[in-house]
Amino acid sequence: MPYSVTTPDAPAPAPTQHAGPSKLHIGWIMPPFVRELPVDAPDTETAVEQLLALATSLMPDHPAEAQLRFALGLGMQLEPMTEANVIYAGLCFLEVEGRPSGSTIVVSQLPHDSEDDGQLLRTTEELLRLAHPDDDYRLVELPCGPALTRIGRMEFLLDAHWSPTGAQESLQQSLIQVYIPLPGTSELLVFELGAPESEDWDLHSELFAEILKTIDWGTDQEIADYRTVQQSAPASAEPDEAVTQELYRHSSRLLDAIALRGRMSGGTGASSITCSDCWSKGLRSACSAQHSWQIEEVAPAGLAEVVPRVTASLSAKGWQAEPTENGMSVCLRASEATGPQAVGHTLMVTVRAEEGRIAAQVTSPCARRTVGVDSAFG
Repeated sequence: MPYSVTTPDAPAPAPTQHAGPSKLHIGWIMPPFVRELPVDAPDTETAVEQLLALATSLMPDHPAEAQLRFALGLGMQLEPMTEANVIYAGLCFLEVEGRPSGSTIVVSQLPHDSEDDGQLLRTTEELLRLAHPDDDYRLVELPCGPALTRIGRMEFLLDAHWSPTGAQESLQQSLIQVYIPLPGTSELLVFELGAPESEDWDLHSELFAEILKTIDWGTDQEIADYRTVQQSAPASAEPDEAVTQELYRHSSRLLDAIALRGRMSGGTGASSITCSDCWSKGLRSACSAQHSWQIEEVAPAGLAEVVPRVTASLSAKGWQAEPTENGMSVCLRASEATGPQAVGHTLMVTVRAEEGRIAAQVTSPCARRTVGVDSAFG
């Protein structure tokens, strides 16, 4: 890609979840530089706080007055978005070749009365062609299913209050709309990318195309079934060798921290898994890996000291401990202080004193939450 892109600091991307009346959980992944607007804020006060925080984050070098004006401008869009059944809205700000570049991404969830998804898309195309005959329309197959795309332009008026010239201006904006029927429901998702006409349009449209590839969904029953499977048996697929070796390295350190003898069982290999957060948001593909093992036949006298000893040993190396109320298990999460390779890994130790057993799980970071230097999505 012939672009040099700098993205502002932001949290790592995470799947966005929405559940409509059909109990279909819809998920997709946004790059970290797409900053979400509070379209679903519970009240006006919360929305104002979130918009001011967003404006401060995006414009740290601007005076407070400019930040406030920007937040107010965004706030004026929230009510029309709610009326248009918008369930997600985000601002994509980049720096391309040293200059700022931006676009907006909006997702709407609309009702329909068609019983045939194919016919719904054809009817939608016919209606859109009547209103926008010069635009480009295509029926496509996304990873999540069939969809209709519309690529075109739209004109909008910029109010004089927000115009740099102080007068009302008519602006042209490039536009992509993607219409996606939700299977087994009477609902339609509409993903929309909008950006001022510029030489960066190809970049924004390519990023938008990558976002569309991440759309996935699942029902309440599928999510419940997954949790049952996760509790009964680990996944058998083998993760990448480098991921496996990193899991083994942390397992070795955890074993050293436990410092108790017993009979080892399990631990013969690592398995690819879909983390519970991703699955609960409707995503299905493997995103993480796990190495599970246990120490059996441990002398009871030493079990009570396992969790405090592991916590103290690994906390000193930068791991952040989250002990449970009963003190018989602890979850440790790697931090920046643990080292760059460890970030995102978690270690779980559970002591089962009545069984004379210690269970351990070492889990790699969710790939969907990992932001790489050379990738918008990690």
